[in-house]
Amino acid sequence: MKFLAIDCVHETCSAAFFDGEKVVSEIVEKMNRGQAERLMPMIQEVLAVAHVGFIDVDAVAVTTGPGSFTGVRIGLATADGISLAADLPMVGVCVFDVLARKIYKEYPDIEKICLVLETKRDDFYVQRFKAGKPETEPAVLSASDLVGLDGYVFAGNAAKRLIEEIGSRSVLEVSMPTAADVALFAANEPAQKKYPEPLYLHEAEVTLCRK
Repeated sequence: MKFLAIDCVHETCSAAFFDGEKVVSEIVEKMNRGQAERLMPMIQEVLAVAHVGFIDVDAVAVTTGPGSFTGVRIGLATADGISLAADLPMVGVCVFDVLARKIYKEYPDIEKICLVLETKRDDFYVQRFKAGKPETEPAVLSASDLVGLDGYVFAGNAAKRLIEEIGSRSVLEVSMPTAADVALFAANEPAQKKYPEPLYLHEAEVTLCRK
C-alpha cells in the first residue's frame, strides 16, 4: 500500500511518500510554529519529488499524539482534508508506538524501554515497553512518579530532562520519529475510512489577552 505520511506533533514538521516497499521522498523541517501554513506545500513537494499525485496514494498516515496540542490538530485536520478530497482511508498512529518500533529495530538486544516525551510543562508523557510490546498505557507523570523505576533504558526528547531530576539512568540517544518512520509503521496497520482519535493527554492551554 502506498502511503502519504504526516507528522507535526513535536519539534519537527514532516511529510513522506512510501511506495509500498520504501520511503521514496521525505521533507523534514524543524519548527515550533507555522505548521498550518507549511504542511500542505510540504506535502505537494514530497509528492512532486516522488513523481506522483494524490491519485497514486492509497492511504494517509498521521501521528495522533501525544505532543503539541496544536500540532496534533493540524496534522489530523490536514490528513482528514486530504482523505475527504481524495476519498482515501486513514491510519492514525501513536508517537510512542512509532518510536518504540524504531528503537527495537535499531537495538534488538534492548528488552525494556521507558519512553519520555516533552510536554513543555513540568511533567512528562510516558509509556513503558517490554520486548517490543506496550507494558503500560500512555500517561502524564511527574519525575517523582519515575524515581523508583529501575531496569529500563530511557529514550525520547524529554529523557535527558527527566534524568537531571531523578538521577543517573541508562539513556539512549535516538532521534524522534518523522513522517518516514510513521509510514513504515503504518504499512503494517489497517487503514480505515474514519477520523483517527487524537491522543490528548493534556488539555490545551488557553491564554487570554489582557485589554
